Amino acid sequence: MPDDDILTVAQVAAQFSVTPQTVRSWIDSGKLKAGRVGKAYRILRGDVYAMVETAATQRRSVEHELWGERAGELAPASTPSEPAEMWASTGAAGALVPRRSR
Repeated sequence: MPDDDILTVAQVAAQFSVTPQTVRSWIDSGKLKAGRVGKAYRILRGDVYAMVETAATQRRSVEHELWGERAGELAPASTPSEPAEMWASTGAAGALVPRRSR
């Protein structure tokens, strides 16, 4: 589908499973570009793609900021410096079994 397809508010609402009023709110807030034809709005498919991309970019930015600030707090209190420290060797064959917590 070409980016220059012209959509109605109802078509965009159906695509996103929202009400037409939600789409009009996106238009009124500037999140979604649209033009008026008489009393109705018309929306270019490319503008819908742009809105989705902008929202995805903003979300990634916010997630990065949140995780970047909190990453130190989320790290485990003590982590083994070597992967081998997580396992204890037992038995004659030296089979690796998980170390039991104390």
